[in-house]
Amino acid sequence: MFLFGFGRIRRFFIFYSVYNKGINRENLGEYPKALSNLFLALSLMPKSLKTYKAIARVNRKNKMFLNAIDFYTKAIMKFPKDAQLYALKADVYRKIKEYDEAITAYNMAIQFDYTNTLYYEYRAQIKYYIGDIQGAINDYNGAININPDDYRLYKQRAFYHFEKKNYESAINDYNKAISLNPNDSHLYYMRASIEKIKGLETEAENDFKKAESLK
Repeated sequence: MFLFGFGRIRRFFIFYSVYNKGINRENLGEYPKALSNLFLALSLMPKSLKTYKAIARVNRKNKMFLNAIDFYTKAIMKFPKDAQLYALKADVYRKIKEYDEAITAYNMAIQFDYTNTLYYEYRAQIKYYIGDIQGAINDYNGAININPDDYRLYKQRAFYHFEKKNYESAINDYNKAISLNPNDSHLYYMRASIEKIKGLETEAENDFKKAESLK
């Protein structure tokens, strides 16, 4: 039993030594050498989630995007309930403009962690890229339901409402964002722009002045 325990400790020590060498090589931008060390680390600890993530990350940094996706897929097979793996995979798909696959991966990330508003935000960005502005708004609705005190969420949803010419909804969102963060000049500038469109000259002038005073 003692020898078995000592062997496991030695194996852990070697794993962390090799893994850390891989991370150091990654930080130096020496990606092939980083991968060599990380693959060796994975062979020592085949269930190391952080090593899977590191290998995929290094492949992405080295612009080996399909290899990164492949490794996230392999990691997901071993850790099928890890929401971050799906989100990381989605981001690689976004990078190579495979938007449908990115949305599908974010769907899975949200399925396993529906409280992470970033997943809704990232999925909304992709939907906006492909012209699904209402879908982006819906995602921000979900994010706001989870975190109703984050002014950024109202700020971005207001922009999407503005894009769809939902001016009243946009103004309502800017009102809420301003109530949560009254020192962001951009919020007043954008609200003033919409008020200008709606012919609310006095309100627009006041907001433009407020925006200038906060710069």
